[in-house]
Amino acid sequence: MTDSAPRVAPHNIEAETALLGSVLLDNDTLTNAAVGHLTPAAFYQRRHQLIWAALPALREARTDAGQPGPIDLITLSEELTRRGQLDEAGGLTYLMGLGDQVPTAAYAEHYARIVQEKAILRAKISAAGKVMQACFDQQLPLEEIDALTSLIPTLTRADAGLESIGGAVEAVLHQAEHGTGPNGAPTGLKDLDDLMGGLEPGRLYVLAARPAMGKTALAFQMAMHVAQKRGRVLGFSLEMPTEEIGARLLCSEARVDLARFSDSRRGNRTALNGRDWERLTSAGNRLHQLPMEMLAKPGLRLQELLDTVRRAHAAQPLSLFVLDYLQLVQVSGRAGENAVQRVTMISTALKSLAMELGIPVLALSQLSRAVEQRPNHRPMLSDLRESGAVEQDADVVMFIYRDEYYNKDTDQHGVAEVILGKQRNGPTGTVKLQFHSAFTRFNDLALH
Repeated sequence: MTDSAPRVAPHNIEAETALLGSVLLDNDTLTNAAVGHLTPAAFYQRRHQLIWAALPALREARTDAGQPGPIDLITLSEELTRRGQLDEAGGLTYLMGLGDQVPTAAYAEHYARIVQEKAILRAKISAAGKVMQACFDQQLPLEEIDALTSLIPTLTRADAGLESIGGAVEAVLHQAEHGTGPNGAPTGLKDLDDLMGGLEPGRLYVLAARPAMGKTALAFQMAMHVAQKRGRVLGFSLEMPTEEIGARLLCSEARVDLARFSDSRRGNRTALNGRDWERLTSAGNRLHQLPMEMLAKPGLRLQELLDTVRRAHAAQPLSLFVLDYLQLVQVSGRAGENAVQRVTMISTALKSLAMELGIPVLALSQLSRAVEQRPNHRPMLSDLRESGAVEQDADVVMFIYRDEYYNKDTDQHGVAEVILGKQRNGPTGTVKLQFHSAFTRFNDLALH
């Protein structure tokens, strides 16, 4: 037979009364992090909420010696009377009984943790109920439902996450003295690594350029180097099939003309010579060993992207995640949302993902046509499409510029500029690289 009695939310009245009694016995218990962190909402009983809410005013009423004001039966009852809440809080008799609940205040922290745990359990039930209702209603986008899910609290210590600034300073001083600080994953391009320190964990890197500048080639070339030096890399392409990316990476690694390789794929058996095949076979063997995986899926939704990366990282930690490209990610939005709002949601999610997983995230981005309308076509931050959030969320923003694309008479043929338009923890600047268009590869520029 099913019990139809209503469920009672988690609570522990004994712990609540014991905690209040401990504070009355020894006001200094409020300096304990677990005790002082509690809010009135953490208490289950209404009378206990009112009592706890009255305590800060009493502490703020300083004594003549400048010490926190006392909390005892007299001051507490006066404050509750002033608020018109004494009767609702149980009256003077109830307050007197609180002091009889505990013989010592030594276990105040223990009681506080019990109260906090029950409060979190109640909050979990409430938040989970909202998620369930939203799922049944089917009115909210998946991203908003996932946001509700992320708000479900976790059971943590009251002081969890708090770190001493002194400890942090000591740690960074030790790193500076011994060279043991964060070491970014190398991109394989020495001058670029020297300028930005590689791809560091927890950071969002944005690589932006106009079409045909080579941003996909550069991004996945860096990804290959990270996979070789640091381990597993995951790449998502939303506009190019995996085979096409594979062909580009293979020709780049083998230094074989991509156009002739494409001809060979289409049946022209004379397009490649024996030396080409030797290079392709050798490069293919090297690439086959790399811990690098790809997902090519047009129309990928933001939530699916986030879930896939999280699952992959949980199965085996990632050294880098690459997204090509940001504006192609789909977001379940409400009517009236514009492109700026959608890109804001995407860039914010990518930055949060980098910090959550502790990995660098490299996201490619389009540039607006404003670049084409200026005499100087070098990109700047304002050229990022729907730029506000991308510029704000990114730790590093890189642009690719090739002068030969705009100026056929330039003396910079075969040269690409990587412009650091933003670097949160370092200088901005420009790095010049060799660009081999035949096999879409970037190399350090040899200076003679």
